[in-house]
This record gives sequence, structure tokens and C-alpha cells, in this order.
Amino acid sequence: MSRQAVVLCLCMVAVPTFLQAQSLGTVKPAGKEPTLVIGGLLQVQAEFGDRGDTRFGSDNDRFYLRRARINATGKFLEEFDFRLEGDFGGTLANTSALRAQLTDGFINWNRHPEANIRMGQFKTPFGFEQLFSDPRLITIERSLVNDRLTQSRQLGVQVGGDFLEKRLTYAAGVFNGNGANNNFNDDDSFLSVARLSGVLHQSKPLTWSVGGNVFSSEDTSIAAADFGFDNNVFAGERLGTGFDTQIAAGRFDLWAEYLKVDWEPTSRRPRSEIASDGWYVQASYYFIPNRLQAVLKAETFDPVTDDRTDPVETGTAGLSWYLKGHDLKLLLNYLRVQQDGQEDQDKILTRIQVIF
Repeated sequence: MSRQAVVLCLCMVAVPTFLQAQSLGTVKPAGKEPTLVIGGLLQVQAEFGDRGDTRFGSDNDRFYLRRARINATGKFLEEFDFRLEGDFGGTLANTSALRAQLTDGFINWNRHPEANIRMGQFKTPFGFEQLFSDPRLITIERSLVNDRLTQSRQLGVQVGGDFLEKRLTYAAGVFNGNGANNNFNDDDSFLSVARLSGVLHQSKPLTWSVGGNVFSSEDTSIAAADFGFDNNVFAGERLGTGFDTQIAAGRFDLWAEYLKVDWEPTSRRPRSEIASDGWYVQASYYFIPNRLQAVLKAETFDPVTDDRTDPVETGTAGLSWYLKGHDLKLLLNYLRVQQDGQEDQDKILTRIQVIF
């Protein structure tokens, strides 16, 4: 375990020692912030069947800890709030030890709802499904295109806010661009990201929302699996775009999203541009309101659109049983994955989740 991981473990374990219990269910912050909340998340999973897509380590049946998080959030009277969260779970790939790493660590100035300023490590505003919080996703895992083409968490600064009674929201920021938990920048350039979303129609029981996002980056050396670059490392320029829409109508929800990244590499010889894209459509319905929910999802991911290989196509069917909302729920997903030159993959994922 790295020195940074050890320090993170000690910090997260030490947080409760800064709090003095006053009565059952009541804590007192050690600092001068008026509110401080300690929470966490556990997701225990099992998988059976074939390997599935390239995110999974093998076709071995297994039990594993997907996420095990502890977080602290708070705010000050001076119009600042903060969040610190560590994750001690595993990954979809096979690993010989559980990880310990920072997920979120940021400070936010919240004086103006129209222009919050956030600094630290957090999710970049690119990709609706990526921005949707892990414990509230309808499927157990995100679409493959969201995992491969979005930028997830980065170190940087962002301004964002909302207008028209939160019917129009935006976020724009600059980040190092070389992934989470990397305390450096691989070059003198930054990753620039922006997102705009709005509610086009809102009346009971129908709400219709749309969104769009874009990013651009110049890179010297970043990890880039599945795209055919030497040693899975990319150097060059990237431009990403995406569009999404969501419809909520009573018990029914419909999500759709399209993402694309254009790569202009310097790491290939001869120099050539490639494009990667993909989409998903997801429909869910509560058979028992707030209790039993079914989901169907179709998705594609094409890492190189102009080659002769077919994109990865995945179909998902699932059920979720909410014992206490998202705080305690059971999920079951069946995945059928079709990849060029391989037999169809049939995979079953299960999860029990607790938020505390």
C-alpha cells in the first residue's frame, strides 16, 4: 500500500475521533463549522457466468466488495462547504488486494447559487450517467461507453450554478486531465470541460430534460485502454462531445445518451486521427411504487469507428428491490455482451447496498 493510501486510511479512521458525542444520534464538530455529517456506502457484489466486457477480470464466479466508502461533509457560516471521501473497495478487474484511495476531496464557495466555485478533486461535468451518483444508479454498472469516454474525477477548479428555479444548470472547469489521485499534470495544458442542461417540460406527471457537454485536452501521457495505442498510452489532442435526454413520467423513466471522442495522436506512426463513440437507451418502471423496479438497457461502444470490427453491444435486464429506498436495496442484472470475433457473453451481477 502506498504512503498516500496509508495516510488516507488514517485520516478516514481518525475523523470520528474529532467528534464528541453529546447524546444518541448527535455529534459535535471539533472545528468551528456549524454542521458536520459522517456517512458511508457499502456495495457487496457477486457475479456469475461468462466474463462479459473488458472491464471484468475473468469468467470466474466470485464475491467482491465493489465500493466501501466513508465520507465527511460540512459547511461554514462563511458560505463555504466541503466534502472528503475515501474508498476502500475493489474494482471490476481481478486484484490481489483492496484499494484505498480518495474519491472526492473539495472545497466549495456557495454564496451565489448562480456561480458556485469548487476546487479539489471531484467529477468533471461530462456525461450524464457518469455524473449520476453511484448508489442511485438504476443498473449495477454504468454503460461501457460512459466508463471509457468520460473523464470521471480529476483535480481542478470549476464554476457552476443554476437559473430559472433550477430549470437551467451549467458547469465549466479546468483540470489536470490525467485522472484521479494523481498529484501532477502530465504537461502545461489543462483539460477544459463544460456542461449545460435544462428542463424543457415540467408538469405532473411528466418531466423532460436535455443536456450537452464538451471537453478538450492536450496530453503527453495518459492511460487509454481499448483504443489501440502503444502500451495503452495516449499522447496528442482529444475532443469529446455528448448529448443526453431524460423523461420521467410517473413510475416510468427513460434515459438516452450519446458520447463521442475524436483523438489526434502523436503516439501513432503514421499520424492518424481516430474517433470513438457509443450510446445507450435505458427504460425503467416501478411495478410496486418505490419498492420493485425493472430496467431494460441497450448500449453500444465502438473504440475505433472507422475500422472493420463491430462495436461492443450490451443488453441488460434487471430488477431492484428497495427495502429502504437507496439506503438499503437489492439488485439483480443479467447482461448479454456481443463483441466482434467472440462468442456472446452471458453474465449475472448481483448487489446488496447500504448507505449509512
